Amino acid sequence: MKKQKPKAGGRILMLPPETLRENPLRARIYYNDARFDDLVRSIRLCGILEPLTVCAQDDGYMIVSGERRWRAAVTLGYRSVPCVLIRADADRAMVSDLTNHLNHDPLSYFEIAACYERLRDRFGLTYEETAARLGVSPGEIREKVKLLQIPPHLRRKILENGLSESYARLLLRHTDAEKDLLLGKITEQRLTLTQAKEESDALLHKPGPRPGRIRAFYTGVTVFVNTIDRACAAMRDGGVDAQIEKDENDERVEYRISIPKRRTS
Repeated sequence: MKKQKPKAGGRILMLPPETLRENPLRARIYYNDARFDDLVRSIRLCGILEPLTVCAQDDGYMIVSGERRWRAAVTLGYRSVPCVLIRADADRAMVSDLTNHLNHDPLSYFEIAACYERLRDRFGLTYEETAARLGVSPGEIREKVKLLQIPPHLRRKILENGLSESYARLLLRHTDAEKDLLLGKITEQRLTLTQAKEESDALLHKPGPRPGRIRAFYTGVTVFVNTIDRACAAMRDGGVDAQIEKDENDERVEYRISIPKRRTS
């Protein structure tokens, strides 16, 4: 006889940790090892005081909230964890998870940005519609999502060094190579935000050719040379007694053109 799963109703169930799995759309991406160690010590002493929230899946139960408590229970070798079963699918669980984090267990600004973007993609929402669902302003959504232009490895480095969102926003002004360079200076020299802003400004105003200018010159050099050759030929055909010397090597093409001010008879 097939075993029936418990019905959702708010009562607490004791479920084996191995029957629980993470929500693939969960908000939490980065974990603070020190805070997690504190949670493990707390649960070792006092147990899990607040049950996890889960929803039934074909292959077990998906965690809606309480993933860190579940991880701590696995670390401590718990055979069962207290859970409250609710009715929810992955999409509703994602919204519930994000709302719970925003209200109780703050996410990093990168995690919030990723959640905003996933919500928009998942449900095909505009910035305004996403903002209405979460009770924040559309401008907040837009500004947060811009942070995802920072490459993932630099995001992790920013968080590992405890840098505020203002530092991250400075990096948005630069190319990926410049982001890496600037972040290296910030972390190695422990720059204040004011000092980091000065370094950013200096990097933006650093003299040098703009990207692509040199490449554009060399790809078009044949066109320039042909144009000059045609101009010289046109002068000769027009009776201009122009003295033209052309010197070409592997590095450059040089022209020396002498044109008399008056035509000779």
